[in-house]
Amino acid sequence: MRDEVLVIGAGPAGISSAYYLKRAGLPYRVVDRAAVPASTWANLYPSLQLNTAGFVSHLPGERIPLRFGVFPMGRDYYAYLRDYVDHHRLQIDYGVEVLRVSPGSDGWCVETRRVDAEPHETAIYRAVIIAAGRFGNPVVPPIPGAFNGRLLHARDFHDPAAFAGRRVLVVGSGPSGVDIAAALADVTPPVSLAIRNDIVVARKYPYGLPNTAWQILLSPLPPKWRKPLLDRIVYQGYRDADDIGLKFAPNREDRRGTGAPVRGHELIDAIRAGKIKPVAGLAALDGDHAVMDDGQRLAVDTIIFGTGYRPVLDFLDFPYQLDSDGWHIRLDPDTYQVSGQPGLFVVGWFYRGLGPMHNIRAEARTVVRGIEQLWGRVSRL
Repeated sequence: MRDEVLVIGAGPAGISSAYYLKRAGLPYRVVDRAAVPASTWANLYPSLQLNTAGFVSHLPGERIPLRFGVFPMGRDYYAYLRDYVDHHRLQIDYGVEVLRVSPGSDGWCVETRRVDAEPHETAIYRAVIIAAGRFGNPVVPPIPGAFNGRLLHARDFHDPAAFAGRRVLVVGSGPSGVDIAAALADVTPPVSLAIRNDIVVARKYPYGLPNTAWQILLSPLPPKWRKPLLDRIVYQGYRDADDIGLKFAPNREDRRGTGAPVRGHELIDAIRAGKIKPVAGLAALDGDHAVMDDGQRLAVDTIIFGTGYRPVLDFLDFPYQLDSDGWHIRLDPDTYQVSGQPGLFVVGWFYRGLGPMHNIRAEARTVVRGIEQLWGRVSRL
């Protein structure tokens, strides 16, 4: 048995876990099938911007540079992650794919292979941290019919110039879908944006402060007062834009679609300028056309799905339960240990409060403390 903790994934969650494992003096091994750290962030579209403030989105022990602004661009955040790995001298084993994780009699049996080699390696680890992230498993909903054009997920969208002159339909009104539609607005004919139900548009700087700052300022209030006040401040900024054909939800929870809000006025400005056209949800595909929920037929060349992601769980080789939302594997809420599976932990899945980057720091520290306790050690964190 290898007397070390295996961390699966070298994105922000895995990097944070390695930081705390190193501080605790616990031997660890981080593996990632990519050749670079945080590979998802390395391949994002150039206009991507964090929708959580940089001053709460940093990794443990090192702030994001102020020069990156309140809401850092994705490329700047990736540079920060690369520098973080180098500065803290975190050891990462790149080009290693995890094939199977299963419980054994004295630990966790993990089967891996080198991406550029055929032989598999099997080893037993005393503890395993799943830090494969929220964005490794893109979701494309099943759409009836056949399409003659190009279909792709937001994960595979990189350069707006590659779509110049194309007739594009973007499906999904969350942050990714809206970001991509806005990025395409200047290089294509009017971009069609499919919005099935309603959309949450949040103010980025309500009353001159970042929305994150309002969450922090109002945090001492009781929840029964805090939430209505925060909704009023953050989510009611664009109610005067109902004339452009959007159905606004009052906040991120009281709605029928995704809970992720779109931040800022760029979408509304682009619609008013005729660069983005809201349409109904996508119902079917028919050759060169997209058939919408209201019966409208759109002639399009390309359909981009901004329809979200699911956690990577396909390497788990044992029966596990999903939480009530059908999305997360069921965990002990206090330790982030997989329910009924001692020594198997998860870091980096939860988008709540101040956002996933903020949560990762607390989750990683909690998990490493749990491993110290599991191994009978006095916590050094």
